[in-house]
Amino acid sequence: MPLYEYRCNDCHAVFEVLRPMAQRELSAVCPGCESRASMPLISRVAVHAGGRADAGASPAPSGGGGCCGGACGCGAN
Repeated sequence: MPLYEYRCNDCHAVFEVLRPMAQRELSAVCPGCESRASMPLISRVAVHAGGRADAGASPAPSGGGGCCGGACGCGAN
């Protein structure tokens, strides 16, 4: 089940909720002020992929992620 990030429109707190993908767009109860006036945020995704036993390898440089960061090749030239 995915972990989604929300921001409360009343107290501006940012919090996470573990819920099914079908319920992502539903408002979530703020743990700070208990308001239901919240909106889902677009969050970064972290993926851990194994396979290399080389512990000293440095990670690939980050272009900021997403298409404009070069991940799709649009900024590769």
